[in-house]
Order: sequence, then C-alpha cells, then structure tokens
Amino acid sequence: MAIVKMQKLSVIGMNDEKQSLLKELMDLGVVEITNGADKLQDEDWNKLVVKDGDEENVSVYEKKIAEADSARSVLEQYCKLKNALFGRRSPVSRSDYEAMVSNTDHFEAEALEVIGLNEQLQNAYAEENAGNALITSLNPWQSYELPLEETETARLRLRLGVLPPVADVAKISEELAGAGLACELESLDSDADQTYVSLWYFKEDEEKVMDIVKSSGYTNAGLGELTGTVKENIEAANAKIAELTQKKEELIAKIRDKADYKEDIEYFHDVCVVRRDSAKVRSKLLTTEETFTFDGWVPTAAVDSVGSMLDKYTCFYEVSEPAEDDDVPVRLKNSKFFTPIEFITNMYSLPSFHEVDPTSIYAFFYIIFFGIMFGDVGYGILLILGTGLILKKGKLYEGGAYKLMKVLFYSGFSSVFWGVMFGSIFGDMIPVVANTFFGKTVTINPLWLDPAKQPMIFLVFSCGIGVVHLFVGMAIDAYEKIRGGSFLEACKDDFAWYLIVLGIIMWIFGGRVSAGMPHVGKIMTLIGVAAAMILPIIVNKGVGKALGIWDLYSGITGNLSDILSYSRLLGLGLASTSIAQVFNFLASMAGKGVVGVIVFIVIALLGHTMNFAINALGAFVHSCRLQYVEFFGRFYEGGGRAFEPFRKDTKYINIFEEGK
Repeated sequence: MAIVKMQKLSVIGMNDEKQSLLKELMDLGVVEITNGADKLQDEDWNKLVVKDGDEENVSVYEKKIAEADSARSVLEQYCKLKNALFGRRSPVSRSDYEAMVSNTDHFEAEALEVIGLNEQLQNAYAEENAGNALITSLNPWQSYELPLEETETARLRLRLGVLPPVADVAKISEELAGAGLACELESLDSDADQTYVSLWYFKEDEEKVMDIVKSSGYTNAGLGELTGTVKENIEAANAKIAELTQKKEELIAKIRDKADYKEDIEYFHDVCVVRRDSAKVRSKLLTTEETFTFDGWVPTAAVDSVGSMLDKYTCFYEVSEPAEDDDVPVRLKNSKFFTPIEFITNMYSLPSFHEVDPTSIYAFFYIIFFGIMFGDVGYGILLILGTGLILKKGKLYEGGAYKLMKVLFYSGFSSVFWGVMFGSIFGDMIPVVANTFFGKTVTINPLWLDPAKQPMIFLVFSCGIGVVHLFVGMAIDAYEKIRGGSFLEACKDDFAWYLIVLGIIMWIFGGRVSAGMPHVGKIMTLIGVAAAMILPIIVNKGVGKALGIWDLYSGITGNLSDILSYSRLLGLGLASTSIAQVFNFLASMAGKGVVGVIVFIVIALLGHTMNFAINALGAFVHSCRLQYVEFFGRFYEGGGRAFEPFRKDTKYINIFEEGK
C-alpha cells in the first residue's frame, strides 16, 4: 500500500560523453527524463542552451521498425507461426542481446528479403487482377471476329461501342437507313447494364451517323491499345493468369521457407526500438557547444545506483526533494500478492503522488465481492484451473494479461469458498444427476445459507459488508485529511458519519443484540447529526457555513444510496446459482435413457458455459464498479501520471542480467 517515493534529478554533462552516459542510463532503466523544452521558455535558460535532438536517426529507425513489422506481418499471413500467448516476451540475457545487436545488418537483410518476396507476390496478384478485369471487359465482345487494331479502311471506320440496355438497336438501324446512311449497327451482346454493339460507316458520313447514335446514348468502348482478336486477347490473358498462379504459389512457398526468420525479425524490431528511443530521448535534452543538461525523476531507492553510474563521468548532478507544485510521476509498490491487482487500479486511474495507494486495501474486498457474485464451487474450480493453465502454459510473468489472469485466479478461490457457503456446485447438478439417472435423493446443504431461500438475510449481509467497505474508504479519507492538517474536516466528512450510520443501525436493529443498544445508537446518531450540522459552520468558508442542513440531507441520501448499491451482491449471486439450476432442470427433462444422457450433456455443457461466461463478466465488472464508484468515491482523486523510465522498452524480448 505504497507509492514509490521519487527524487528530482538534474544532470549537466559533457557532450563527448553524452552517448555513453545515456546508454548506461538506459541500461539502468530507473530514470525518467522529462522534457527540457519547458526551460526554453525561461529567458535566462533561453540565452544559454538550445534544444538537442537526433531526428534524422529517429526517422531512420522508425523506418526500420516499420520494415520489421511489415516483414513479421507477411510471415504471420503465410506461415503457420506459433505466437506467444498474450504477447509474452521471450527472456534474453544481456550478452545474448549484445550478440543480436552485432547481427542487426543480417536481421535487416532477412526482413528486406521477406518484404521483397511479398512485393513480388503483391505484383503478381495485381497482374492477375488486371488480367481478370481484362477478360471480364472483353467477354461481351467475343462474337466480334476482326482484329481490334483494325479500326478503319481507306473509306470506312469500324467502331465498338455501348448503348443503354433499353436502346432498340433495330430501331436505330432503321433511323440510320432512313437518313440515307450506308452503315451497319450490330448487337453483339447485352446485360443488365448496357448493350454491346459494333458500328461501321463511311468516313464522310461520320458526323451524321454520330449525331443519330449518340442521341440514343451511344459511346465508344474503351478497349485501350489491344491488338488481335477478342478471343486471342482472352486466351493470352488466361495463359498469363495461369503463369501468375504458378508464380504466386512459388513465391508463397519461398515466404513459407522463411518462417525461421520470425525470431530474427523480432530481434531486429526490438534492437531498432532501443536505438530509436536512444535517439528520441535526445529531444528532451538541452545543449551548449560543450555540455548538455536534463532533468528527471528517480525512485529514492535507486538514487545510489544512479549516483554511482554518474560518478564515472565528468558531470554534475543534483538530487532533491520534489516541490509542492511538481508533476511527480507515480509508481505503485505492492507485495507480490497485491501487484497483479494494480491492474484494477490502473483501469481507473493512478493515484496522485500525494495520495494513498488503495490497491492492497480494496484487493480483499474485490476478491470477496467477485466470489459472492460468482459463488459456485464448480465455476470457481474451472476459473482456477483455466487461469492457472494459461499462466503456466503461456509462461506469463508480466503485463496486463498476466495481471488479469492472476486477479481471476485469486477470485476463483473466493468463488469456491462462497460456493461452499451457499451449497452450490454447478447449481444443483449433483442432486439433479443423482435423482434423474440413479433415482437417488442427494442433498447438499449450504454451509451458511441458500440465497434463493433466504434472500433477506443475504440482502442484509450484502449491505452490511458494504457498510464495512465504505467505512474503510472513509478511514482512508480521514487519514489523508489528518495527515494534511485538516482534522476538523475529517470529523465533518467522516467521523460524524461513522456515528450517524452506526447509530442508526444500532438504533433500529440493536434490540436483537442487547436491550440497551438502541438507546446507545440513538445517542450516537444525535451526536453525529449535531456534528454534521455544526462542523460546517466552523470548517467551511463563505456561504458554505450555512450548508449544514443540506450536507446532512445529501449525506443521508448519498450514504443510503451507496449502501443499497451493494444489493447487487445479492442480485448477481442469485443469478449465478439460479440460472445454473434452470439449465440443470432443462437438461434433465429428457429422462435417464441414452437419449436423456446425451441431451443432458449437451444442454448442461452449453448452458453452464454460457452462464459461466456471462456471470464471470458480470462479477468482474460489478466488483470493479463497487470499487470505482462507492469505495473510491469516498477518498480518491486519482489523475496520477505513470512513471515512465528511460529503458529498453522492447515488444518481443525481455532483457535480463545474468545471475539475477
């Protein structure tokens, strides 16, 4: 439950040592370098320094990264590659990484070879498409037997053209004959879009002929510079397509032979990413003719290691505490158990640097809520086995997928526990199977209660655990306010409402525990109400002093609404077990024969799979909602900026130090 303490780092070094210093800084991977361009707005700094940069190399490596991505995409498309589950990075030692760096030119040549083959393949596809398009355009003209280059004689012109599909060729021919024009208009073919015709006429009649046929919608066909007959062109195009088909198969086979390049291309990609980032970081530096400078952030625990590295260079550096108005980056620090649950926090927003990290506090509530809403022994075991298998077979050890699987893995144990408490194992599958197929009566009693038979007790329990959840959030809020010197605000916003909420609960329900408890609850409620009305007068400023009654009203309605929100634990808990029971009933309706067994297996398998998926999603989402809306709403501001150290931010490989 901690946010890593950060120190501000300022460095001034010599330009001739810049590349070496930055390389070692990247190897350490614990310093975030901030953008120094802001300093250029300061008049004094603007006179001394200019912005550094290496945009040319950034552009070069961006191009190489694009080449690697393109080559890998080609291999994925045509080769049956075995990709890492959930994008898992392969562990690579630092010495192996250095060997990769020395082979970069070879890796790039492999990438370019794959890209070249793909370009040839795409050209073959383009030529094939052009050939098919040519055949499609020539098909309607197949009955025209003259060579296409013969468009005129000494006195005649020969034309191919099209008319609208509604045009009457015979009527147009009569009109031409009626005008005394010696010409021939012949229909060759037609389709839903147009009629294909041939037209010959004497050259001296061209203007008159064109006036008549164009008035009917005639246009010349655009067949380009083709020579030979239509059938000859179609045959040539088909022969070319056959050649291209063979060429495509050969090129695809060559690409598939390069499947072993995949790993090398991934190495090439990540080496280029590292080099690009090394060049890109220079845009955050400021420089003079002889020196460079940058500011950054470093975790307090890493200050000594950074200092030891910087001491090897001719440079000045200073480590200082962050100022109140500094934009301090945030890195969460939790135990191994709680680290995966940071995934839930990150989906909402990181806490600000001055806030409490709530991850380890709400983690137990999240897992408990998930288990209550998903509460079934069978479903819980499936969740444990499924996520455990993914974690093991996928060798996940980092990233969002790893954290999600871990959260669901933990939640599976909670689901099993609450399934035992509710007496649910795939709903009531065991009693149904025993009764349907064996004629036996088997009863599985819940260790605590059956939600369907005792919903009111379950509702009271859900709201009760909600009160505890909200009180913990209020405790964090009180802690932060007291730490900030606002004790009276903590009393107004938190402690007064402890008295009111607990007082009302004891006032209404305390008689079942002790005869004197309602009286104690009444006193607590009155003290809390008085505090909620008086403290705003002391703490608030301006018109806020007169808002005591309004604060009391909004507090009561808000708290009641928040507490009732936890009734979703009842709703989803009932839904999970009840729907499972419905599918068991439907599956058993076919009886106990062979057909009955088959029907039972099919319906149960499909039904429980659907129920598992829907309710697992519902439990995940609503458990998140109870944290984000009800719990975080008590104290959390968020808006923290993630700590982004200058490091080897690779996609496919995870570089580690030997012996660690």
